[in-house]
Amino acid sequence: MTHTMTAAPSEMGALAAEAIRDVLRRATSGSPIATYAEGASPMSWAVLASGGWDLLGHPDNGASVRDLAEVARAWGYGCVPLPLIPSLVAKRHSAAAAAHDGPVTLALPLSGTTRAYVPFGQVPGIRLVTGLGTGPDRLTDVPAGDVDDLALTMRGVESDAGTALTDPVAREVAILLAAEATGGAERLLSDSNAFVAERKQFGKPVGAFQAVKHHLADAVIAAELAETAVIWAAERPAEGFRGALFAIDRGIDIAELAIQVHGGLGFTWEMGLHFPLRQMMMARELVSALEDRHG
Repeated sequence: MTHTMTAAPSEMGALAAEAIRDVLRRATSGSPIATYAEGASPMSWAVLASGGWDLLGHPDNGASVRDLAEVARAWGYGCVPLPLIPSLVAKRHSAAAAAHDGPVTLALPLSGTTRAYVPFGQVPGIRLVTGLGTGPDRLTDVPAGDVDDLALTMRGVESDAGTALTDPVAREVAILLAAEATGGAERLLSDSNAFVAERKQFGKPVGAFQAVKHHLADAVIAAELAETAVIWAAERPAEGFRGALFAIDRGIDIAELAIQVHGGLGFTWEMGLHFPLRQMMMARELVSALEDRHG
């Protein structure tokens, strides 16, 4: 039987992604990522829970992986430090997680160590699911561990925790991490376009210079490639890890180009360009480890 790939999400997926974008716009008011990445989230978990966003992936709602990827991409654009994506995955595959009103996370493997990475393990009151599709279906407290200082917006913890995953669930996690990364990359591209239109040098907008135009053109191509790779991964589960890693790598390319476009001004830290980049780097580490274990 031939499987036909559908590039577009379902109507539900498209509407959900647009609604998430609207929620993020209202919550952040277009503020730079740096204004909230290390502090309090501009949005509360209650906003997500009241809208049922954490249950979007539940089987009863009929969302496909392609739909969830579209939502993850929209969410990634905001780079808001809330555990929507791990909660969405957990409540899709765990009855115990779905019955829990608060945020839920999972422990993902790390390469070269027996320890695991718990996204948003620093969030007070968050619960850890022990099995998704396999193993015991329970929620526990996040064990004490070492605070991650790389992907600051992921509020992660390295610990001895563990979540049992089936191979299909592991691929879903990889695809959604990649989709979220592409959203962050698109945010950097948008911020870069706005910057070069406003910043002037020698009496001209920076964007008028040929080298800058080339950088931004390369970034647009990378963004299109990343989006296509996520769609491909979502529609071709056997290629999930490959597509996810390709998409994340293109996101990293965009982040590096964005930093170059903003370069030499001495305040890129305040612009917050590094926050999505660090999250992409961690996403790549997690997807690579998932592929090693479940590929």
